[in-house]
Amino acid sequence: MTTEKKPQSEKGATSKTPSGDAPPSREQVLQQYAETGYELDRHPAHVIRRAHQRATLRFQQVMAGEDLSPTQFAALATILKHGEVSQNHLGRLTAMDPSTISIVMRKLLKHGLITRSASETDQRLTMIALTSKGTHYTLERLERSVEVGRRFLSPLSPAEQATLLRLLQRINDDDPSNGDGGK
Repeated sequence: MTTEKKPQSEKGATSKTPSGDAPPSREQVLQQYAETGYELDRHPAHVIRRAHQRATLRFQQVMAGEDLSPTQFAALATILKHGEVSQNHLGRLTAMDPSTISIVMRKLLKHGLITRSASETDQRLTMIALTSKGTHYTLERLERSVEVGRRFLSPLSPAEQATLLRLLQRINDDDPSNGDGGK
């Protein structure tokens, strides 16, 4: 298959796409864009990302003055609930990838809130436990974390809150990366 080259005028030559065709006009681009049905403000991933930003803002407002992120607090609260747990298992319980959970653990260790040790039964595993300071620190902040959730969901009625949480849980339960194969 041969392609014909279109001549360019010396003045006002348009830039070419890699295939040699002239780029579409702005009107053509907008028409093609509209035909896709894409709307950023209504795209589920974008709306959820914005909601996540809002939740993080609420966390920062309620936990003002704390050197603590939502992921760090999730790890602390999870260790408080489950007791000593392997770092790998903690990552799964909190839905954090290995790189993220490793960064979170280093920060909590630096602040003296957790301890790390090798498993007595499997030397490949790193076990994580709260220190006494970490236990007190986490217990003292649990109610404030619940307040974060209240503030985040406050624009919704109680029934809407329950529906939103139920629907988000269904989406999360259907995620094949959560280890249950989407079941």
